[in-house]
Amino acid sequence: MGHTLRNLLLRGSRKDITLPGESRYDVAVVGAGPIGAATARHLTDRGARVVVIGPAEPDRFDDHQGVWAGYYDQGRLAHVLEVPLVTSMLATRSLRRFAELRERSGVTFTTPTHSLSVLPDVSSSETGSEWFDRERLIRNAEDLGVAVSPLSAEDLRRDYPRLRFAPGHVGVVQRDAFILNPRELVRAELAAATAAGATLVRDEVVSLGRTEDDDDEAVQLVGKSTATWRADKIVLATGAGTNATGLLPRRLQMQTYGATVVLVEVDDPATVDMPAMMYLKFMDGQLRFGGIVMSPLRYPDGRWYIKVSGNSLLDNPLESADEIAAWVRTGGRGADIDDTYELLAELMPDQTLGSAFTRPCTVCDTPTGLPYLDRVDDRTTVVVEGERGAMAADELGRLTAEYTLTGQWKDGIPHDVFRARWADDS
Repeated sequence: MGHTLRNLLLRGSRKDITLPGESRYDVAVVGAGPIGAATARHLTDRGARVVVIGPAEPDRFDDHQGVWAGYYDQGRLAHVLEVPLVTSMLATRSLRRFAELRERSGVTFTTPTHSLSVLPDVSSSETGSEWFDRERLIRNAEDLGVAVSPLSAEDLRRDYPRLRFAPGHVGVVQRDAFILNPRELVRAELAAATAAGATLVRDEVVSLGRTEDDDDEAVQLVGKSTATWRADKIVLATGAGTNATGLLPRRLQMQTYGATVVLVEVDDPATVDMPAMMYLKFMDGQLRFGGIVMSPLRYPDGRWYIKVSGNSLLDNPLESADEIAAWVRTGGRGADIDDTYELLAELMPDQTLGSAFTRPCTVCDTPTGLPYLDRVDDRTTVVVEGERGAMAADELGRLTAEYTLTGQWKDGIPHDVFRARWADDS
C-alpha cells in the first residue's frame, strides 16, 4: 500500500485539484488542517465519498486576510503529560496509529524525544493550579499504561546537567514521547485520504445552504472562488477560526487567541543538550513563564531553531476574521523575543544563541478545556480541537467520521464530554 501511494504522489495524483463541477458527495469536510484531514481519511476508509475543502498554507503573513490555521509549524509535543486524562487518552489512541499512517503515506511526521514537564514543587502547599499537580500527571500516565518518571530537583540537575531550572522546581519525564510535525501530519493524512478516493480542494468555503431543488436535500457549499459543491453531510473542522468563519448559525462558547511563536536560531543542534519540555516557572507567587521550550527543529528555510511559545498565549483575544487577520499581519508579539532570550539565557547559560524572530499563531480555548464534537443540525457536525489539537487529531478525526456517518455515539468516552456549548445557551 505504501509503495503504491508513493508512486501516485510522484505522478501528482489528486492531491491538490479543484473539481467544482463534480457530483454530489456523501460528506464535505470544511477545513483541511489536522482534524479535517484526519476526518477525511477516516471517512474514506469507511467507504464514504468525500471532498475536503481548505486553503493551502499562505506564502507570507504580512498581507494576510481572513482566518489563519494554527498548524503552520514544525513541532508540537505528542505525549501523555496532560492534566485532562481525556486529552492524554485521545493522544495515545492517535499515537498508536501513527506507524500505519506513516506506512500508508510515506510521510515521516514524528521524531522520538524525551518529554519533560518542569513545575513548581507544591507538595507541601495547597497553592497552585491543577497544572502544578505532578501526582495527577503521573496517575494519568499510569491509567494509560505509559511509563513516566518523577524527577526531584536533584534528579533534574543530574539528568540535565547543562540546564538550569528555577529553584524549587521538580519534573516528570516521559522518555518515549515524540515531537510531532503538524505540517507533515496534515500532509500524511491528506495523502492517505486522497489515495483512498477523497477529493482535496484548495479553496475557502464562505457559505452553506440547502439546494434550491426540492427533490435534492443536499447542502450546497460555496467557495471563495465561487465554485460550489453538494453533500449530504457537512463536517466543520475550521479550528480556532470556527466562530469567525460565519458558517455556524450561532456562536460557540470558545475564545480564540493570537499566540506568538519565537524561533531562536542555533548553528549546530548537536550542541543543544535538552529535551522537549513544558516549563512552568513559578517564582514569588507568580507564573513567570508557562509554555513550551522545544529542542532544536529544522524549519523549511533549512535552519535550526529552538521554539519557545506560551508567555503571551492568552493575552490577545480575537473575535472576528478581521481581528484574526490583523493579528496575523503583526507577525506576533515582538516583546516575546526579549522574554525568550532572558528565559533561554537562564535555562542554558552556556549556549550560544543566534538571531530570533516571531511567527503568528492562533489557538482556542473552550470552557471545558476539552474538544467539542457535536451536532449543529441534522446534517452538520462541528469539531473544535481546543489547545491540544495536533497530537489528538487523528483520534478526533476517527470519532468525527464515525459520528457523522452513523449519527450515533459509540465510543467508551461519554459523548457529554465533547458536547458543544453555545453562546446563547441559558
